[in-house]
Amino acid sequence: MVLRLLATSLFILFFSVGGALGQAQTRPAAAPVPAVKPAPAVGTVGIVTGDVDGTGIRIASDLARVLDSGVELRIIPIAGKGSLQSINDLLTLRAVDIAIVQSDVLARFIKISRQPGIQTRMQYVAKLYSEEFHVLSRMQFLCLQDLNGRRVSFGPKDSGMAITAEAVFEANNIQVDPLYFDHDEAIERLKQGELDALVYVGGKPSRAFDKITHRDRVHFLDVEYLPGLQASYLPAIITSEDYPNLVAPNESVATIGVSAVMAIHNWPAQSERYRVMTRFTERFFASIEKLKAGPHSPKWREVNIRAPLKGWQRFQPAEHWLIANVQAKPQPINPPAAQQLKTMLQKFVESQRGSSAGQEELFNQFVRWYQQQNAQPPQQQ
Repeated sequence: MVLRLLATSLFILFFSVGGALGQAQTRPAAAPVPAVKPAPAVGTVGIVTGDVDGTGIRIASDLARVLDSGVELRIIPIAGKGSLQSINDLLTLRAVDIAIVQSDVLARFIKISRQPGIQTRMQYVAKLYSEEFHVLSRMQFLCLQDLNGRRVSFGPKDSGMAITAEAVFEANNIQVDPLYFDHDEAIERLKQGELDALVYVGGKPSRAFDKITHRDRVHFLDVEYLPGLQASYLPAIITSEDYPNLVAPNESVATIGVSAVMAIHNWPAQSERYRVMTRFTERFFASIEKLKAGPHSPKWREVNIRAPLKGWQRFQPAEHWLIANVQAKPQPINPPAAQQLKTMLQKFVESQRGSSAGQEELFNQFVRWYQQQNAQPPQQQ
């Protein structure tokens, strides 16, 4: 009986497998996958910027929306780890063609010879917008001098904001206890009272302050535009329009700004990367008015692509475009910008208390500095 059941099972198994094999052998072969048509050659441009909350990533995204044709130009924004790392990435990573970095970090690279021969290895396309220096402290501190000996987060170690913070506190002769936290951690530590203040460098208004308000017993501190800062920085203000949850209505905070720069690798003139960067530059410059309008970052309205960057060589195709497209006359400043300039001038004059220069000379100095900030001089009204 057992042998009969075993034989029957083997018989069923044999024909089941055989039937399946027969079906597999007689099943028509699948249609061949058609070959994918190769896409046309695209000039890919990788743009590395600061962190995800910074102005640079928004600027790079705007460039992608306006300039990216998908056929002859492809723009890829890359969130980076600050200006120092972005410069290293530009010089070493094949995927990075452009770095948006702070101008004071470029100066620091030259001063400390961090990258030997950097002025021959890098060029710039244009100075861009200004990034404001924010000092957010606990409410008990009323001025920058009150932070002497206090715990202040300078941002990540060796970051662009740490370099700016060192320059500001040194110019003010203030000795703090510098700590090096990323911004989100610094915000939480400030709320918990584990920090006395933090600094942040970014174009206003920055999303970096979305998670904190005056209810957390914090506020911004004024930063005077001292002579020791005037070679590398520019006067700036922060208003309640920028941060309504941190600055009271009709009040403003004096601070400094540092220029953001579009830097590129110094490619050989006959290389493919040079040709792609030429294409990018010409399209970027031709689209500057479009970038200043529409739903793009308001920081575009600060950009004057003709502003020079002292000590650095401009990318030659950019220089040629500017010469070939000379503006007929400067565009007048619109009323909101003119009003902001008056406020900036007032705070600048206040910061020069005790100076031997008269108000007219101070105003002329202010105009020269403002011209360096990528803008037309203010029109007298």
